[in-house]
Amino acid sequence: MARQRRHSRPKRRRGRFSGLYKALSILVMAAAVAVACVVFFRVNSVEVTGNVRYTAQEIIEASGIKLGDNLITLSRSRVSASICTQLPYVEGVAIRRTLPDGVVLKVTERVAAASVESAEGRWLVSTQGKLLERDGGNVQAVRITGLTAVGPYAGGTIQVEEGEEATLRYVGELLKVLEDRGLLPECTALDCSAATYFTLDYGIYKVKLPRGGEYDYYIRLTESALASGKIPEGVGGSLDLTVVKGKVYFKPGQEN
Repeated sequence: MARQRRHSRPKRRRGRFSGLYKALSILVMAAAVAVACVVFFRVNSVEVTGNVRYTAQEIIEASGIKLGDNLITLSRSRVSASICTQLPYVEGVAIRRTLPDGVVLKVTERVAAASVESAEGRWLVSTQGKLLERDGGNVQAVRITGLTAVGPYAGGTIQVEEGEEATLRYVGELLKVLEDRGLLPECTALDCSAATYFTLDYGIYKVKLPRGGEYDYYIRLTESALASGKIPEGVGGSLDLTVVKGKVYFKPGQEN
């Protein structure tokens, strides 16, 4: 029995050393791969797509990516956040590595949907409520009255005066519907000053909409009324949706 125990010990030692060698081999291989990634995968090109408002160079500079940066350790979240923070019109960035040495930045940009009042002048704002820049008058946007932005700054989210929070929510809902239906270019102004309704300047028409509610339904109803043939083509006037739900009342001639 003693001899059998003496013979079995070397076998256990060899087994332990064999497992150690395997573990060391794996660590060495992992280290070699890591070193190869650091040494060989370097950024040599950055491509930008989807940009309209900003140049490719402006976006690359905002990204913080430098030629020679490590491609594998590049932080997508950091790059995206850096671009979106510095360039207010950028809504999102999709970042793709193209091995062995390239990066592609696919940019999605916001559209200036409206112009709002503030103590510092008018500001352009997106349908998501993102303040983009001061309104210089050279961008087509829906001119909003009856809503005042407080402390606006580029890249911030619009804040309004006390008591106007509901109006801001309704305006955002309406602008989103107009954007989704491709109607923003046809709209020039939105008066929110009345207590129970909004007045939207839509082409040659003034559309009177309930204050709050199903704006997708109201806009579809307006489009249906204009397409019905019952309203004389080319004749401007007011379209009132506030009298009876599901009905549009047309009155020729512009109202004040």
